[in-house]
Amino acid sequence: MKAIDGKEAKMVAYILPSVGSALKLDRRCPHCHRPHGRIHSSQRHGAIRDLKVSSIPQRRMKCPWCGLTWTLRAEGVKPGHQRSDRTIGVGLLLYMLGLSCRHTERVLSALECPSGKSSIERDVASAGHHAQELHRQAPPVRVRVLGADGTGAAMAGREAGVLFLAGVDCGGWLVGVAPLHEQQTEEVRRHVGRVMAAVGAEELRTDEHSVYEGIVPQPRHRLCLSHWRKSKGKRAWDLHRQAVAEGRSLEADTMGELLALLRLRPRPPTVPPELERLVRRYINARRGLPGKVNQLLQHVERTWQKVSDDPVDPTNNATERVIGLTFKIRAKTMRGFKAVHKGVGHPYLPAGRRACRVSFVGKKGSAICAR
Repeated sequence: MKAIDGKEAKMVAYILPSVGSALKLDRRCPHCHRPHGRIHSSQRHGAIRDLKVSSIPQRRMKCPWCGLTWTLRAEGVKPGHQRSDRTIGVGLLLYMLGLSCRHTERVLSALECPSGKSSIERDVASAGHHAQELHRQAPPVRVRVLGADGTGAAMAGREAGVLFLAGVDCGGWLVGVAPLHEQQTEEVRRHVGRVMAAVGAEELRTDEHSVYEGIVPQPRHRLCLSHWRKSKGKRAWDLHRQAVAEGRSLEADTMGELLALLRLRPRPPTVPPELERLVRRYINARRGLPGKVNQLLQHVERTWQKVSDDPVDPTNNATERVIGLTFKIRAKTMRGFKAVHKGVGHPYLPAGRRACRVSFVGKKGSAICAR
């Protein structure tokens, strides 16, 4: 750990694949899987795009059974590829560190490993899909508080919704991403219920959207304190300004008292008597500004005990950070995703980097360190 600008920064080492220098003679046919393939050419060197190696040994083979010919290549370069796995790994690393596909292309060209931005985009999509599969195959992580939140983005030329689930008590560990809009009530409720059962979550933390109601019993469903305070505070402040503009001092003072109650720290777990007094004051108001004040006060009273009072983190900010850092920050610069599977798989790649679950590993690999 090292302090940078007064904050602790962790050094993370990324192990990139290496490129082999020796050719391993594998006589098994990739088509019929029979052994005893015959050497069909002498060993020669083929040019590749790599940071350290300009060419690798390769040899043509032929199957005596089915007549198929294929090429044996040294480790570190996929069949039919000119770019090495190390070059692809560097491109992915640059993209995950914040560069766009176009700027990643420029950096790789400067390193004499030219890669088109379309190729980099395909690499990112493939790596995201692979990270998603690894995430699904991994043993489920025990999560006590499951945060759920949805967002929208352009996908395949249309507006679509994406549902994010994260472990609030795990520091924002990404649990899952689903192509579901919050307006798809039944699908969202079934999906969240299944995930909660899979991870053994004891509490569901969300905003006040009605789609999350009824998934679990009310004591296990808590509202995000930050979202609740922000939404109620904004409405109270708007009514306060309206009351001042209309010269209604009583309503202005009432909204001032409500704002003070919303800012209480620590927040009382039960409805404070001061709020009950304000509710009784406007209980019969139905129209105009007093009616709006009455609606807000009653809503605050109804939801007061539904708000999380977790002593560690009573908010759902961890889930919102996951959305911003793994999805929104890219969706805005890319003006959306061209396909739904790319948008859904993309968050797993930076989330895996953050959790150190995704790495590019190879024998005798090169290590790149980043803060």
